[in-house]
Order: sequence, then C-alpha cells, then structure tokens
Amino acid sequence: MLSFLSFSRIMLRYALQIPNPSPYCVPYSALRLCFPSTSSLHSHSHSQPQSLDEAVDSFTRMLSMRRPPSIIQFTKILGSLAKTNHFPTAISLFQQLQPRGIAPNLFTLNILINCCCGMGWITLAFSALAKIFRMGFQPDTVTLNTLIKGLCLSGKIEKALHFHDRVLAHGFHFDQVTYGTLINGLCKTGHTSAAIQVLRKIPRYGIAPDVFMYSAIIDSLCKDTLVCQAFHLFSEMLAKGISPDVTTYSPLIFGLCLVGQYKEAVDLLSDMVLRNITPDVSTYSILIDGLCKEGKIKDAKNVLAVMTKHGVKPNVVTYNSLMGGYCLVNQVNKAKYVFNTMAESRAFPNVRSYNIMINGFCKSEMIDDALNLFEEMRRKNLVPDTVTYNTLVDGLGKSRRILCALELLEKMHDRGQPADIVTYSSLLDALFNIKQHDKALMLFNQMKECGIDPDMYTYNILIDGLCKSGRLKNAKEIFQDLSIKGYRPDVRTYTIMINGLCKEGLLHEALAFLSKMEDNGCLPNAMTYEIIIRALFEKGENDNAEKLLREMISRGLL
Repeated sequence: MLSFLSFSRIMLRYALQIPNPSPYCVPYSALRLCFPSTSSLHSHSHSQPQSLDEAVDSFTRMLSMRRPPSIIQFTKILGSLAKTNHFPTAISLFQQLQPRGIAPNLFTLNILINCCCGMGWITLAFSALAKIFRMGFQPDTVTLNTLIKGLCLSGKIEKALHFHDRVLAHGFHFDQVTYGTLINGLCKTGHTSAAIQVLRKIPRYGIAPDVFMYSAIIDSLCKDTLVCQAFHLFSEMLAKGISPDVTTYSPLIFGLCLVGQYKEAVDLLSDMVLRNITPDVSTYSILIDGLCKEGKIKDAKNVLAVMTKHGVKPNVVTYNSLMGGYCLVNQVNKAKYVFNTMAESRAFPNVRSYNIMINGFCKSEMIDDALNLFEEMRRKNLVPDTVTYNTLVDGLGKSRRILCALELLEKMHDRGQPADIVTYSSLLDALFNIKQHDKALMLFNQMKECGIDPDMYTYNILIDGLCKSGRLKNAKEIFQDLSIKGYRPDVRTYTIMINGLCKEGLLHEALAFLSKMEDNGCLPNAMTYEIIIRALFEKGENDNAEKLLREMISRGLL
C-alpha cells in the first residue's frame, strides 16, 4: 500500500483542482480568515441558545487551566457543537487548541472535517485531511465518508465518485454509509441511472445493498414518473429479503398519485399496514394531496379518517391539501371551514394556507374575503410572497377593481416584494378588458424598463388586446417582431391573429396565417379552425369553409 503522505497529496490535488505549491495545499491558517474568532462569537451570545453559551464557557475555562485536561474532553464539547450544527463556533474553538500546545486526535479532526463540510468549505475539509496525514494518523471510514458526503452536499457528485474510485484503488475500503451517501447524492442531482449502476457494483466490494439505497433510487424514479421501474426495484428488494420502510412506501405512493393510479396508491397504503409499517403524516399527506388534486375529496376525507383513527395527527401540509381540493371543486366555504378549524389540531396556517384560501376566494369572486385574509396575514406577522400578491392582483383585475390592483403593485414595490412577469401580465389583461389600451401599453413599457422580459403569455395578452381594440396594424408589427427577438409564437398567438384578421374581413390574410402556422410546426386547434370557418361561411366562401371543415374532421378535431 502506498504511503499515506503520497495518498494525501494525490487526493488533495485531484479533489480541489488547485496548484500544488506545497505538500499540503491549503495552509491551515486559512481557517482564521474564513471564520470568526471565539470572542466575536461570544460577544453575540445573548442571541445564542444557553447550551451554546455553556459549551463555549466550558471550553474556554478548560483552555485557561494551568494544566488543561486531555484532548478527549475538548473533543466532547466540539462533538456536541457539531451535532447541533454550530459549525463556525466549533471551528473557531478548535483554532485555539494548538496555540496552547493541545494536539488534536483523529476524532477531533474528523469533527473538524464534518464542520467544514457542513459549512460547504470543501477545500478546508481537505486541508484538515492533510493535517491528519501530517500528524501521522490514518483516516478511517468516518473521515472518508464525511468527505464524500461533503462533496455530495456541495453538488460535486462527480468529484465524490472519482474520489471514491481513487481511494478504493489504493486499498481503502468503504461501508454501507459511503454507498448510501453516493447513491443518495446521485439521485438528488438527477443521475438516477448512475445511482443504479453503483447499486449493481457494490456487492463486488463485499457490501450488501440496504433499504436506504433502494429507497433513494425508488424516490428518484417516482419523481421522474418511472413508476414501473420503481416497482421493479421494490420487488427486487423484497426478493432479497430487504424489508421496506416508510421511506420506501411514501415515494411509491407519490409516484402512483403522479400517474393517476389512486386506487393502487390506496391499496399500497393498506399493504404498509399489513406489513406492520406505520404510515407517517407525510405518507398520508402525499395520498390526500394526490386525491385532492384530482377532485376526489370524498376519498381524501376517507384517508384522513383512517389517518386520525391510527393516531396520526394531520399537519399544515395535510390541511393545505384538503383546502386546495375543496377550492378546486368550487367548495370554497368548506375550505374556509377547514382553514378556520385547523388551529384546533395545533396545525397553524402558514403562507401557503393563506395563498390557497386567497386564490379560492378570488376564483369564487369573493374578493373582499381575499383582501381580509391578506390583511390578517400582516396582523399575524406572516409575510405575503409573490404568489400572494399575484393572486390578489389577478383577482382584483378580473373583478375590474383596477385601481386596487395598481395600488397593490405599489405596495409590492414598497415592501420589497418585486413584481414579476405574472404580476404585469395579470394587470395588462385587466386593463385591456376594461378598454384602457393606452394605460396597458404604458404598463407594458414600464415592465420592460424594470428589466422584466415579456414571455409568450404576455405577448399573447398584448396582441389580443390590440386586435380587440382595432389596432390590428400594431398587433401585426409586434407579431412580426417576435421571431426577430427570438420568440416562437404558439397556437394561441396564431389563433389571436387569425381572429383579429377575420373580424376585419381580411380572410385571405387569415388563411395565409393558417398556412404559415403549419409551416412553422404549430398545429391549429379546434378553436383556430372554428374561427376561420365561421368567418368564411359568413362571407359566403362556402367552398373554402367546407374544405377546412373536412380537414378539421380528418384531424380528429370535430
């Protein structure tokens, strides 16, 4: 086996991809430049938990003793800080050990590496690895697993894989934790196929796949709607005698809901119970959410009843799904009842809860109720987000309360909540609907001045508004500019233009647009055909109308 010092140099040069001016790459003093000193941290102790204050005081007191205790006592404190994610504090305290002649051991350095990885400072973590070699220690699986986890958490999954391969090539061995970390990292970054390849390779390293590895891949496959592949792995798990747990079933239930197989999802929930695996609130909420999104409120309530029967308390996510379902089927008053009573179960409404209800009220033209909830949010110190504002702006616009909508736009700006393309598109649509065409054009220009680029949805609103206000020439100019600006008109854009041309009696131009539409790979829909066919019949051009009618039928649009 090669020397640990040589291995250190190889790993550091590879993993960090930095020049190699010295054997240990990053000077350890760099830590002092990146993290605050203990005194700086302690000066803000009034904002820290008491346990943190006690840990820092205890560490400082031991450090000031004439004969300080062994490194083991200091390591215990650093370990407790690391467990509670007080990484900067742990690193800052660590810096004070060696100036007092207290040498760290391998456990101390492993804690330091964990803290550096937790802060995303991978270069400094590898610098700590260099220190391990420099002090004559041999890194253990905890050291290497922590570094691999740090690389994965920092999105450096390819480096993590290559690091694994190089370490393995030099005779080091990994454990289940390593491969679980690698597989999970690959799945989280969308490399599910690579994760499956790792799963297939590990038996040759003497490592047995476990439930965590399978569950991570199943979760990733289900999110990609590859539910059949996920169930194939699930069957493989069972065949190998690996018992699934709640982290295996929850993604499968989610996947089944995603592809609309709700009966199978309910059956799988029953299968969990038969296997004595207790579904948690997340599992139930996934199923309730899927059913509610399909408007299957009765089924969702049945699942909720089973949930409460088994002693699992619904949380805010569960209630949000139920409220969303009621709003979807236009039962906003039932959603309001859920909203008003959820606090009784110690599930307090969050911003999403308010957004769901505000959207439900706006869709049901109960705009004053929506505004009341908006004000209630502020009273409860809940900060409205862009979705909240956009929903209200759209609701006010559709209720023709344009002044209120414009005032809300100003409030967004004043409260540091930037308006986006959705905000402006809703206002544009509202202004065109009340025939405030000049104000709409001013707003469109204002939007561009604010650095917000229109999308096709916005352009469609603009072109439609111009056509309806008799400004066909301007609409045509904007349409012509779209391709120059890199936009691709969609079926709605062409349909709007064809409708505008037909209303002006320019049927031959409308037919030319229909041909152009297909030439550009945009197939007309039923509405496109109906507009132009009706116009042709009204103009007495029956032959052209019947020809288009036959074409429409042949395409299965009638």
